[in-house]
Amino acid sequence: MTTFLRIAICTLLLVAMASHAASAHTHGDARLDVAVDGPTITLKLESPLDSLVGFERAPKNDAERARVREMAQALRSGELFVPTAAARCRLERAELASPVLAPELLGEKGAAPAGKHGGEHAEIDGTFVYRCEDPKALAGIDVMMFDKFKRLRRVEVQLAGPKGQSKQRLTAKSRQIRW
Repeated sequence: MTTFLRIAICTLLLVAMASHAASAHTHGDARLDVAVDGPTITLKLESPLDSLVGFERAPKNDAERARVREMAQALRSGELFVPTAAARCRLERAELASPVLAPELLGEKGAAPAGKHGGEHAEIDGTFVYRCEDPKALAGIDVMMFDKFKRLRRVEVQLAGPKGQSKQRLTAKSRQIRW
């Protein structure tokens, strides 16, 4: 990991923590931190579960468990974050976690969540790492989450990329992160 990437990720995490402390949990919204360093793109997603599956607790029945598995499969597919095609990027790693969802529902290994979640507003966190064969051709990422998750209205993006840092707000009509 290069020094630039470490600095970018640390900066994004600090800004995200500050904005998280200052902002309320809002259904229909998500946050996406993006760090681009040479051939590597790292995305950190944080979203209320309600925006992706319609509830924010452990699933109560088979239909809800199926919705969680479908959400996890969609996030892990590599089709919801689409880097510039000419850069020939591929999803190298995807990790999902939520305090109220069993790891196996998310396609993860590990212990089930301990006890009950302390509130009514549970979220899901995701980390996605892409590796690009031609990073010089990389000009942006199309975020296709709005097609899959109809309750999602906005994604607040913080970008640390080749041209510095920026913020963007994505919607179903404006879903491209560009640098």
